[in-house]
Amino acid sequence: MTKRPQLIYPTIDLFLYDLREGIGEYSLENSSNRQKFWQKIAGDIDEDQLAQLEGLENPEADYVQLVGEPFEAPLDGYCYALQLGDTYALQVNCSGEYKDAYTQERNEGAQTIQNLGKLKQIIAGKINHSLDQTEIVAERQGTIGQTWFVSVQIADSNQDPKNLAQACYDQLSPNLDWKPDFKEQGRLLGGRLYEYWHSPTNWNQKWEDFSQENYHIVICLFPAGKNITEIRQKIEEIYLDLTRLFGYRHKVVWAYWQSRNLSAKLKNQSIQIRKLIAQVRELHEQIKAQNRDLSKLEIALIDSWQNLSDYAVSLNELEFASTTIKANLENYKNRLQKIEKDTNSYLNVLSNFSNFAEEKYVQQVDNDCANLRPGVMLLENMISTISGLSKIEQTKRDSLQEGESYPTMSIAVSVAAIAILTLLTSLICTTIVIEQFPLAHRLPFFLTPAFLCGISVGLIPVAIAFILLTVRQR
Repeated sequence: MTKRPQLIYPTIDLFLYDLREGIGEYSLENSSNRQKFWQKIAGDIDEDQLAQLEGLENPEADYVQLVGEPFEAPLDGYCYALQLGDTYALQVNCSGEYKDAYTQERNEGAQTIQNLGKLKQIIAGKINHSLDQTEIVAERQGTIGQTWFVSVQIADSNQDPKNLAQACYDQLSPNLDWKPDFKEQGRLLGGRLYEYWHSPTNWNQKWEDFSQENYHIVICLFPAGKNITEIRQKIEEIYLDLTRLFGYRHKVVWAYWQSRNLSAKLKNQSIQIRKLIAQVRELHEQIKAQNRDLSKLEIALIDSWQNLSDYAVSLNELEFASTTIKANLENYKNRLQKIEKDTNSYLNVLSNFSNFAEEKYVQQVDNDCANLRPGVMLLENMISTISGLSKIEQTKRDSLQEGESYPTMSIAVSVAAIAILTLLTSLICTTIVIEQFPLAHRLPFFLTPAFLCGISVGLIPVAIAFILLTVRQR
């Protein structure tokens, strides 16, 4: 009979990340983000409690300690919440039960590997506020992501580390069809480090479904014979670095997931824009054939404004996703180097992610931006529409006897066309400026100085055009 693996002081940490403040989000949306995060910790929470918790935050700070709460005895663990810029970070730590709950003496004796599954269920129960599930339910998943980090000491020096890592994984994985190979290992604080990430195949599904498959596990096995108290202290010293490291990693994945949905949205929008342009050209031909219906042209221009403005906003969001990926990828690499240097570790197994993301994610999103950016240049078709509007002015003179509604409509159509060109051109130029000169702080796009100035300047020719056209009609 095979002897079950033994572990010394098995510990599981869940690092979970929620979006605190998104670009362009209103205070009501931020309040919803805050409520969803704190419900993971406190369950039901009223408005007064939420207001008190909001007072702990600092929108201008990169790092704020929010709340730290130990588990009730006899459990050996705690919840620790942080604000990391625009992100909430939650660490849930559990090492089972104290050997003596009164003195809080830790249980450093050998334990069976099955205890890992129990520790995970305790942590999931703290987030779900129910012990019925062994996994975090969909609505309690991190809105940016989460990592399971396992740290244990090998009880028997004859145990094979790779086989033990596989056995630990089997206790944690929600799907045994996911097969890690653990061919590569790193070194962290003298322990052997293994990583497994199950990358979802469908990047266009809803985040709740995506996050169930976006599973990240890191396992650190410390050699037998070492002082477990010293091992535990060394790990505690790098928890903040690990919190930041995994946070950067999940932001990269989250931003790439966003980019896949935005890219699909933009491709669908470009189809609608081409249809509208074809419709405008057809109406243009009707005008030249004196079979005009200017009300249809006005409707088409209004539809063009809506579709082109939506396209420009979506393209800007895709550009921002690209910036988010690059910034957090750089932060991830820098933090990894810091941990390696500070702890004299070798974390090549974790650097594989940054290498992959740079080759796959950065290039893919950059290519999408390059391919979809010319879609905004369909504004040239609107320039041809304005050329057609000059012909409308000519036909208008021959139709003055038909009533006063036509000149009024001509003004509306002309001003609308000029507004489309000037405002969208301002939006495109603003996007380019922000891409080349990133903001120091994450302001909403519509509050950036570049955008406000662009809109202000863009409205000037609109006002002039309206005045001139109105005077001309008189």
